[in-house]
Amino acid sequence: MKGRLDIGEGILLSLVVFVVLAIMIPGKGLSDFITILLSVSSFLFGIFVAFSISDRHSRLKELREELKATEAFVVDIYKLSSVFGEKTQKECQRLLDDWVVATIDHYLEDYHKASPQFLKLYEFIISLTPKTKKQEMAYEQLLITAEQMNKSNKKIRYLATDRMSGFEWWTILLLAGIILFCLFYINTNTLVSIIIVVLLSLTLSIFTLILRDLNTLFWKEQTWIWDPLIDLFRDIGMLPYFSEADVKSKRVKVPKGTIYRSAKFPHPYPDITDKTVEIVNG
Repeated sequence: MKGRLDIGEGILLSLVVFVVLAIMIPGKGLSDFITILLSVSSFLFGIFVAFSISDRHSRLKELREELKATEAFVVDIYKLSSVFGEKTQKECQRLLDDWVVATIDHYLEDYHKASPQFLKLYEFIISLTPKTKKQEMAYEQLLITAEQMNKSNKKIRYLATDRMSGFEWWTILLLAGIILFCLFYINTNTLVSIIIVVLLSLTLSIFTLILRDLNTLFWKEQTWIWDPLIDLFRDIGMLPYFSEADVKSKRVKVPKGTIYRSAKFPHPYPDITDKTVEIVNG
């Protein structure tokens, strides 16, 4: 179970609720007090939401850039490890895969929980013993890449956990509630009035849902998380890996014909023990 409403589902539910309320609850029309209250609350809501959406967009952009850099580091390490022979590259491939899989098994806000797998990779790179000039050059680059990757991981952890506070959400929801009250108060139950009130209320709901998805990092995640991960696994010679629940809930859209690893978790998150993995032909 995904445990959350998608934006599309949220919009549809909001539309139904607002239409029913606009028809069933008669308003009293305009008054000076309601007009002032609506104007002030709308102004404050607009400023607060615009600032919050801009801030969340900036955070998401920065996070995407760090994830792209990390994906490049993974491929670099895999390719550079080939200089040490097939056996070393295979072990490096396994450690890289274990780490990327661990980052998928945990929520993005728990990115740090994949640190043990990353440290195993880091220690493996450090333990390599170059014997030729070419290996020495590759080893030096591997150490630099691993160090950069470690820094990038720290930044990803910070960005992933940098969420809006409860105070910010309560402020936005309070202002949204005041605006909705005012809109339905001035509803005169004519067709035009009902349509305008419903559309304005729906717009309010859409802005709130967009802000929610930006804050929780679900906004357009297919294009900046899942699609790049498919490419990353292929670049290191591994099958893509996803949670069965995410695929079934359509949070992850796997391209048709893609062979991938599907993980089943018998326990509620964050307990990821006893998971089973099977190969699925999408």
